[in-house]
Amino acid sequence: MKGFRYYWLWIPVIWAMTILLITSIQLPERATTNNEVGFVFVSEKHEHANKLLAAFVRTANQKGFIPIPTTSEDSRVLEKEKLDSLIERGVKAIFVTTLDETFIQSSLEKARDKGIPIIAIDRMIDHDSVLTSVVSDNVEIGRMAANHIAAKHTALDRPIRVVEVRGTAKVRSTIDRSLGLTEYDKAHDDLEVVASLTGNYDTFQAEIEMSRWLEEDIPFDAVFSHNDDNTFGVVRALESKRLNDKTIVSVDGVTEIYPLIHSGKVDATVVQSPNEMIEVGFKALEQHLSGKKISTHYYSSSYLYEGLGKD
Repeated sequence: MKGFRYYWLWIPVIWAMTILLITSIQLPERATTNNEVGFVFVSEKHEHANKLLAAFVRTANQKGFIPIPTTSEDSRVLEKEKLDSLIERGVKAIFVTTLDETFIQSSLEKARDKGIPIIAIDRMIDHDSVLTSVVSDNVEIGRMAANHIAAKHTALDRPIRVVEVRGTAKVRSTIDRSLGLTEYDKAHDDLEVVASLTGNYDTFQAEIEMSRWLEEDIPFDAVFSHNDDNTFGVVRALESKRLNDKTIVSVDGVTEIYPLIHSGKVDATVVQSPNEMIEVGFKALEQHLSGKKISTHYYSSSYLYEGLGKD
């Protein structure tokens, strides 16, 4: 069994290959059936997005829909183009994990005018053309992270100094996770946010931003990282400075975060439920198609995962 010890290292590779295969298929310009459902997701480089994709394809097939997934490759312009293409194609519905809801408003309105329901996944989109949003409670995720950090530092006789490494600017999940942390900060006197950096949900950018900030030599105790991709960069930056005594709380629960938690390099991650998000999205779509009224948003479950620390 020793050869399978690090099986998890291959999972992102397999997902990436699957996505490349799916997104490379050349499709006709018009829908060949009125049962096609599109999905515009942010990027194949994010494991969380890959989990959403896998759940989308599986659930669509199970429910008798034809899945049409495509990636915006972390580009707002390409995201809008992909949405417009699916709308012109005449698909039955579109799932979307947007980078910027303001930038795609004209596409959302176009979909509404053509009677194509939009289901926002992992993003809260406040727009009357969106059928519903299925998300984690990201404000609560921010509070969960703050609560955990506070619980780890109860012995301090001063406020806990926290560095926040945020996600992509203007994305609702980024705004809400930050809001949860800020709300805890305002309501308690045991925590202080000493810096807020933009990691952009990207390992390389998070490492650069964290490394640059560390050069200022400002004291801190903990890091709240908005997702696991950010966290990988944060860990690299801290290791380069031999800083291994900081509490790090992350978000997502991707495969590669667990070895870091089990080794004590990361304290915890708030695990999201991508399968549940997609399942709830399809259930909402089915209810809508059957004439039932549905909520403007649904929250999927999430929980804090802690490791056992270093041996």
